[in-house]
Amino acid sequence: MVDFLRLSAGTWLSVRSVHHFDFSPDQSGESNLIITLLEQGDEAVQRVCAQQQVPGSTATMGARFQWQGNHRQGPADERYGAVLVDLPGPGQGCGRLVRDVGYVEATPVISPYRFGEDGLLTIHTVYDRNVGRERCWFLNEDVRVRVGTVQLMDGPNLVSYATETRCTPLEELEKLRREAQGRCESS
Repeated sequence: MVDFLRLSAGTWLSVRSVHHFDFSPDQSGESNLIITLLEQGDEAVQRVCAQQQVPGSTATMGARFQWQGNHRQGPADERYGAVLVDLPGPGQGCGRLVRDVGYVEATPVISPYRFGEDGLLTIHTVYDRNVGRERCWFLNEDVRVRVGTVQLMDGPNLVSYATETRCTPLEELEKLRREAQGRCESS
């Protein structure tokens, strides 16, 4: 999970499609997903562990996930985010994710996860009224795919699909522009 989180760090353009099996409003669209790594001793990691009564020493690292409209300038709004903490399991490629806010229900939650031999991550979360399953994998270092389902007691409620493309930081784009400009001026 540590390698997966490290590869996930950064800002991603998330393009998602959501299909509801009832008449809920459409949630398809685009947004930025901002993932910031948190070390084991970070205050947010320790807070989430304490919230779920898990010893902070069992955590390897954490990450802050924040969602923001892709045309919005400035820092992301703290209300649209969550902190998750990795608690590795006894076997290779499995463990639990502890979150301060669940993806489906806005409550603290612990979700078992497992990596397949192909690197595909599966997260299974049981909430009070829903069961969520998310699968996530990388097509390459700059493109991620996420597929999720949410099931209510009486059957499936929604399925979602997201393609996430890594956004190049503005500083890096500016550096590339200057380098290209320099090449043009010297020729």
